[in-house]
Parts: sequence; C-alpha cells; structure tokens
Amino acid sequence: MKRILVKSLLLAISLLFSAAVLPQNQASINFRDADINTLVESVAEITGRSFVMDPRVRGNVTIIAPNTINADMLYQAFLSALQVHGFQAVEDGAVVRIVPFNQAFGVLGGGDNEIETRLIKVDYVDAQSLAPVIRQVISTNARVQAFAESNYLVVSDIRSNVQEVIAMIEEMDQPSEAEIEVITLEYISAGEAVHIVSELQQIQEQGLQIVEDTLNNRVIISGPAPLRNSFRNMLRTLDVPTERESGVDVIHLNYAKAVNLKPILDSMMQSSTFLLSAGETDEEGNAQSSYRVEVDESNNSLIIAASPSVVRELRRIIDQLDILKPQVLIEAVIAEVSRDQAERLSAQVIYADQQAGGYLTRFDNLLATIIGVGSGDIDINSDVANAAIGNFQGAAIGGGDFDAAEGRGFGLLIQALETDTSTRVLSTPSIVTLDNEEGYISVGTEVPFLTGSFTSTNNSATNPFQTIERNTVGIELTVTPQVSDNNLVRLTIEQSSSSLLASPADLGTADVVTAERQITTNVMVEDRQFLILGGLRDDQYDNSESRVPILGSMPLLGPLFRSTNNGDDQGVLMVFIRPTIIRDSASATEISNSRFDYLIRRDLSVDEEESTQFSESIEEIRMDSQTGQEEQEDQENQND
Repeated sequence: MKRILVKSLLLAISLLFSAAVLPQNQASINFRDADINTLVESVAEITGRSFVMDPRVRGNVTIIAPNTINADMLYQAFLSALQVHGFQAVEDGAVVRIVPFNQAFGVLGGGDNEIETRLIKVDYVDAQSLAPVIRQVISTNARVQAFAESNYLVVSDIRSNVQEVIAMIEEMDQPSEAEIEVITLEYISAGEAVHIVSELQQIQEQGLQIVEDTLNNRVIISGPAPLRNSFRNMLRTLDVPTERESGVDVIHLNYAKAVNLKPILDSMMQSSTFLLSAGETDEEGNAQSSYRVEVDESNNSLIIAASPSVVRELRRIIDQLDILKPQVLIEAVIAEVSRDQAERLSAQVIYADQQAGGYLTRFDNLLATIIGVGSGDIDINSDVANAAIGNFQGAAIGGGDFDAAEGRGFGLLIQALETDTSTRVLSTPSIVTLDNEEGYISVGTEVPFLTGSFTSTNNSATNPFQTIERNTVGIELTVTPQVSDNNLVRLTIEQSSSSLLASPADLGTADVVTAERQITTNVMVEDRQFLILGGLRDDQYDNSESRVPILGSMPLLGPLFRSTNNGDDQGVLMVFIRPTIIRDSASATEISNSRFDYLIRRDLSVDEEESTQFSESIEEIRMDSQTGQEEQEDQENQND
C-alpha cells in the first residue's frame, strides 16, 4: 500500500513539472529525460486515450515544445518519440498497444547521443517544403513530420542532429523577399511596359518575374525587394502623360519621301508579328490594333493615328529609313571609234598596281597619248612604267581609276580621244543623282516623223492631212546607281545614240531614216574607277557623185568634170563611264572645286595660278553665303 502511494505521489509531481494541462485541450510540454512510462501516463491523461504497454518498452525520452500545443499535436509528437526509440503504437480497438519495433534505433545514452524529439514552429516557409530537406541531414532512422494546418515540424533524432536541424531551419525560415506586388499603370500600357523590361536582360537574370494584366492595365511582379523597387521606379518614369492628347502624331522627315514610306508603314501595321512586338494584343493575346497613316506631301510629313506603343515602334523604323543617302556623280564619254582603232583598243590591257606589280601591253597611239609612253611591252615595276602610270594618274582601260581629286583624269581621256583623227567624241555627259535614284540626260534634236495620213472631203473639196510625231534624235543616258558599304557602285545603264541618215531633200519627213545604237547593262564598279562599255558597230556606205555644173553633164567631156566616191565607214560606239560617290558636303566641295578647275583650264585657257585664284574666290563666295544663311537662321531662332 505504501509503494502505491509513493508511486502516485511521484506521478503527480512529474505531471506538475512536465505537462501543465491548460483549458480547451491545450498543454505545455517539457519532458526532459523522462521515463517512457511516465510519458505514456501523461499523454493518456491529456489525450484521453488508453494505452497498453509491452513489458519490453523501457527507456527515457525527451520531448520539448516551446509553445502550448493541443492534444492532437502532443499525440503526434508522442508517436514520433516512440518510433525514434524503436517502439510502435498500434491501435487495437479502444486501446493503443505500445510494442517494440522490429529494429531498435541506436543505443540510448546521455549527452549529444541522447534521443530528442522537438516540435519546431515555422513562421515564413512552408513546413511541408522543409521536411524533404531535413530528411537529407538527419540520421537514417530519424523521423520528420510536418503539420500543414499549424505549420509545425516534429523532428526526432539524437540531440546533436536536432540542434543542427534547428539552426538550419532558423537560417531558412526568413521573411521572403520574393513577395508579389501589383502595380497599376495609368498612361503606359502593361504590354508596352513588359516589352521594355524584357529588353533588360540583367533584371531577368537576377530573378524578377513579371506578368502583364492587359485587361486591367496592371503589371504583377515577384522577386527580391531591391529589384522590385528598381522596377517600380522605372515604371514611374515611364508611366507619365504624353504631350499629345489627340492620339495623332506628326512626324517630319528629313531625307526620305513621306509618300514612299507610307506603303511600308501600312504593310508593317498589318503584320501580327509587329503588333505583338508593340504589345497590341486583345484579352486572348491576339494581335489587335486600329491605325491610320496619311501623307502631307507639301511638308514631307507622316500623320499617324495609333496607340502610343505602335507609334513608338513606327518611329524606330522611320529613324532607320529616314537617313541621308549618298549621291553619285556619273561622268561619261560617248565616242565613236573607227573599227581598226576599236580592235586595237579592245586588245589593250593595263594592270596598274605599283605595289603588287604587273604587266602592261600597248598597241596604239591613243593609249600612248593617254599614258605618255611609247609602243611595246613594259614591265610595270620599271621606272619608265612607273612614270607612265604616274602621268596617267592610275587609269586602266577596261577598268581602272583616274585621279579625281585633281580633276584631270577624265579630261586626259577626253583630250586623247578628241586628238585622235579616227575617233569622234559624241558627248561628254555628267550628272549627279541620289543612291537608288534614276538619273537621265538627253542631248539631241526634236525631229518630226510622219506617222500617218488621211484625206477629208468637205464641199466637194479634198483636204489631205498628215500626222506627225516628234522624237528626239541624239544622245540619251539613263543611269541608276546603287551604293554598297564597301565603296562598290552597281550601275544600271541604258545608253542610246541615234542620228539621221542622209536622204533626198525632196522626200521631206516621209522617208526620214535614223540610225540608233543602244546599250543596256548592269555593271559593278569601284568608287572613282571607270569602265568601258562598247562593241556596237555601225556600217555606213557612201556612194556619191560630184560634178561641175553644165560641164559635168556634157557628153564625152563630162567625166572629166565629175567624180564618183564609193566607200564605207565602219565605227564602233564606246562608252567610258565613271561613278564617284559623294557621301558628305566635304566630298561635294572637293569634287565641285575640281570641276571648276577643269572647266576653267579647258574653256578659259588660264594658267594654274589664275585657276587657283578663281577656285579660291568661288570657295570664299560659298563660305560667305553659308555664313550669311547661318546668321539668318540664328536670328530667326532668337525671334521665335
């Protein structure tokens, strides 16, 4: 009787210091090295369950909970403690039998090897997501269980491992920086905002997630606080009212023609890819936009009515198209060379490269006139050849360059052709045109051609009528240059030369006969090099008779006073052409000065000193005009 009384007293004291029962099935648990039988009795008292213990169930258990827990959580912690110690709770009807597990867990002992079960409250991280991580660091037979409702973890392991788990959970259980934030936009569209940020690869790599809510024009972001703050500040900078209120933009063009850009913009805005890149989508993410583009030709402007995102994309495209195009100076010499001269000229090849060397073969006086050397074969590397090439300023028949900076190269060619008795220079046209723009020159005479005739009868009178069409007979040159980045010029050339053939004067326009030669080709030439186009042969036969009036018609003696000329004249039309790229005002000034210098020397026959003075005067006038224009613009700006 005394033993039972002592045992009951010890149990009451143990319950007093280990498990304080609180209202509504709440308990504060703090069992430190408690006898497992005492623990079972306390759990039975708090949970109201009945336990039957196997005699082999022995040992001391530690269960610590920092806060009050309910009866269910206590029971789960109790089961985990039993499993750690190698015991198993088996429900059998109204009772729970506690029996040894098949395999005991470790060896019970004191210190860090003592088995401990700890309930850990997780505040910020999901407890269920932490459980798999903790299982990787605890003992093989240790237990980890997560409670989703209360976000608690129950860990049963040796004390040292439990302490490491607690430290690890404290490190991981921190307030999350990747909070979700919703930003409502007022002026800029959500799609446009996301498009701008998507270009910032640094923000994406650092883990900022961005989702657009096009229906409510909001942006939803999730990520670290510093990145969210940076993105929010950027949106504040972008989400401002625009200067335009009507939804219409007027874009003035500097170089391109507005009427040429309109079809391009219309085609772009019909592309779903373009609209998606501009953020113009409906609720289902399909491309959708309404727009209108008009042209003001008088001001060379585009009037665009569209959403801000579409206008911004169009401005980016227009900026790339509205650029200063280079100009091309096309110089040509159109000459008619005799057949023999053309055959000799076509057989000539000059490869003039003073650095790489080469071989020069020359056959006629025309080439000698140009380069200033005698006949025969010459080694390019020799002093004579170098001097000849220097005199010619680097010209090459069939493809080469002249010294355009001095303005003498083409002049030498023209002079050489004019001094050759078997060559007739038909025209020396030159024209400046824009890149990819057609240039046209026509030098000729309007000639009437009879195209038809008819008669009309009026009051028994017959009135004959003739229909006449006037066409140009002469030289026509059409060139379209296309400049590439490597100073190559693609030339689309159409050249025609027409002339009237001799016909009896009494025929009038009825039998007017013309001879026409035409070249149509596409060639590629380097900047400031020239090319020869030719090969159209023209055969003209002359059968004429001249006589002395009266005497030439006398019988017998008449042949003494008249003569007959029978012969043929065969010529080849050749076109020498050279493009010069003009990319800026400096190049234009240089070429203009060289042309002035050439014209003065050719037409006015002045010496070099007078030519230089004249060029300087022209340059001074041009500079004064430019300065006056700038002063006038400054004055207008001040008045504004």
